[in-house]
Amino acid sequence: MEKESYISLKTFCKRYGIQESFVHSMYEFELVHMDHGQDGAQLPLEELPLLEKMVRLHHELDINPEGIQAIHHLLQQVEDLQKEVVSLRRKLDRLER
Repeated sequence: MEKESYISLKTFCKRYGIQESFVHSMYEFELVHMDHGQDGAQLPLEELPLLEKMVRLHHELDINPEGIQAIHHLLQQVEDLQKEVVSLRRKLDRLER
């Protein structure tokens, strides 16, 4: 990826008022990706919406990293099931014609 497709971990944490350890724990739970370059840890910009959601869960609902991991897993399952429902509806529509 190109350099401009990243934000430094320090910048992200300063902007959102969180500790770097929180982002590191999200990385350890394999919820976000992080690259380590010469300038320190960097987050891909495409990870920001997910990480922002995790920060809100942590700040607003006081959910710990383990809880965020569980929520993320359940939301992924719901999303997968929704995609499957859409696919099955399309197949059913074709059969009904």
